[in-house]
This record gives sequence, structure tokens and C-alpha cells, in this order.
Amino acid sequence: MIFERSSQRKRWLFSTDELTEIRTRRRQACLDAVAKEETPQPEGVQQQQQQTDIDSKPAKKSKKTRPPSLAEEAALLKYYSGKIQEMCRAFGFPNKVQAAAVLFLKRFYLHYSTLQHDPKNILLTAIYLAGKVEEAYIGAEEFCKRLQQDEEVVLNTEPLVLQGLNFDLITYSPYTSLSGYFADLEDCQKEGSVIDPPLQELGGDTLAQARAAARAAVDALMLTDAPLLFPPGQLALAAMRSGCNKVKVPLGSFLSRVAGRAQEEARAGCSTEDIVQELKSAFGRIDSFGSEGSQQVKAEEVRKIDRRLKAFHAVASKASSASQQDTGGHSEATATAQRQKALEGRGEREGTDGSAHPPLAKRLKTGENGSSGMEL
Repeated sequence: MIFERSSQRKRWLFSTDELTEIRTRRRQACLDAVAKEETPQPEGVQQQQQQTDIDSKPAKKSKKTRPPSLAEEAALLKYYSGKIQEMCRAFGFPNKVQAAAVLFLKRFYLHYSTLQHDPKNILLTAIYLAGKVEEAYIGAEEFCKRLQQDEEVVLNTEPLVLQGLNFDLITYSPYTSLSGYFADLEDCQKEGSVIDPPLQELGGDTLAQARAAARAAVDALMLTDAPLLFPPGQLALAAMRSGCNKVKVPLGSFLSRVAGRAQEEARAGCSTEDIVQELKSAFGRIDSFGSEGSQQVKAEEVRKIDRRLKAFHAVASKASSASQQDTGGHSEATATAQRQKALEGRGEREGTDGSAHPPLAKRLKTGENGSSGMEL
């Protein structure tokens, strides 16, 4: 299946405005559900709550339970996307696994909000699923043992993640496209095809540097919304262009060659020149996302957001429990809060049973090796 006919193209590419609208709607729905459950239904309970509100200090309470903003949720997801990359490298997974896992995380949080489900739990399942889908399978027990995490978190969250993904598990990675473009460049060099002299002479250490810089550019792009806005082929071309620019070798006419071949079947009605112009207009935006992705989220910022997120989860759990007790009801927000509480309880029971790979779990704890100061 080519990308143009894939579910990723049909259902998982958006405009910037669409992403903002989806996330705003999901977040507000969660806030509304919690607010509704925080309001007891029986009259006597309402009067008691009103008296409690009078006796309490509203400003202080509001500060403690104020949920993260959309921008703060985005920062938290960026951090955890970086964790996925770090963990996949530690496990020795190929790039296609970490790319799929990052996409799974991004897609999941278009159907849910971090106010409902802690990314710390979801990212483990995203990696586990990506390994299965991309033929780099590792059992849940071994996977979690090496991370000193409870396998129940992964196994019990798997159905939820699958539902959040609409069971769309096939992903197209810019890493794959990038490898193909560099392979095409090397073929052109061997064949003596008509490409610009600087590219024809690109080789050895300089080519290796360009390739490494291009992969780093893709790494940065994967931490942003770029994979939800642009096809993987465009991201790969932009990354290749960036990598070659690092060694002061422009793509030149090779861009026309690759653009024509990469989209020949899907865009047969467009001229190569039209496609090249479209790509060049996209490169500016993609470069901006690359700059955004290369900027690390500050450790203190992540810790503050995480504390407030956990505080909100606690409030949601308490409100849903009270609502269920007072009304006998069982809403979706109630079920969500209960699942979250159960998962967090399991996550606290980290493995200390002599894991065969303790150094890996230690490295992946934040605050070490330049990470942000939080545990998984």
C-alpha cells in the first residue's frame, strides 16, 4: 500500500487549526465532566458543599487543582515523545519502532486528553504495540522488567490505546523515506546521473555527516506536530535538505528528481515543477518545526506540569467517587478516573526483584544523562 491510499493519509493528517480545535474540544469535555461530577445532586449534599466552600479558601484550592493548559499538555507530550526515542534507542529498536510509538502517542491524545490518562502509562503501551506491529516484538514481562515497571500497566492499557488509535496501526515513517532518498543519491552517483557536481562528489565522512544530521532533523521533527501535518516523504526531504546544508552541499537538481519519483504515481496530474514548488513552500514551515523540536523542555517546567496533572487526576478521582456514591451513577468520567487511579497504583509498584537489566531502568530515570528530572 502506498502512502496516498493509507489510513495515515486519510485519517491522521490535519491542519494546524484542526489540531487546535480537536485538542480544545477534548480538554473542555474532560473539564466539563469533572465539573459536573464535582456538583453533588441531592439537595442536602448541595447545602453541605456550599457551606464547605464558604469555610474554605477558594484561591488556594484553585491554585492547587488548576489543570495544565493546552500549551503545557503539549510540552508534557513533547517530553514523553523524547522519552520514547530514548527508550527505543536503549532497547536497540530500529527507527521505525520509535517512529510508530511516537505516532501512537500523538494519535491517542487526539482522542483523549492528558487530563484523562497519564502519558507515563500510555507511552509504555505505545512502545510495546509498536514493537509488535513493526516486527521487533518483546514480551510485556521482559519489556517491563528491564524498565522496572509493572507489566499489568501495559497489558491493561493496551485495549484502551488500541481504541484511541481506532485500531489504525500501520504507520509510515520519515526515517524509511530518508533512507530511500540517500540510497537514491548513492545510485545516482554510481550511475553518473545528471546531478549537481557538489552532490556527485558527496561521499565518505561528509556523506556520513549529512546522513547523521538528516536523521537528527527527523528526530527533532518527531517531537512536534509535524508528523500530523505533513506526509512522511515531505518531512524526509526537508530533513535531507537540512542535513546536506549542514555540510554546505545544496540538494539542487536532485530535489526535482526525488520529488518527481516519490510522488509519480499519486500525483501523476501534477508537473515536477509544481511538486517542487509545493515542497519548497512546505520546507519553511517544516524547518520551523525542526527548530521547535530541537529545543528541550526545561526540567523544572516538566516537574511543575506533572505535579499539577497528578493533582488534577486526584481531584477528578475524588469527584467521580463522590458523584457515584451520591447518585449511584457511573459516568465515563467516573470510569476514566477509576482506571487512572488503578494504573497509577500499579505503576508505583516498580520492580525491585533483581531485574536482569537494572542499568537500563536506571538510565531511563530522569535527572540522569541530561534528562529532565522525572521518573518514567
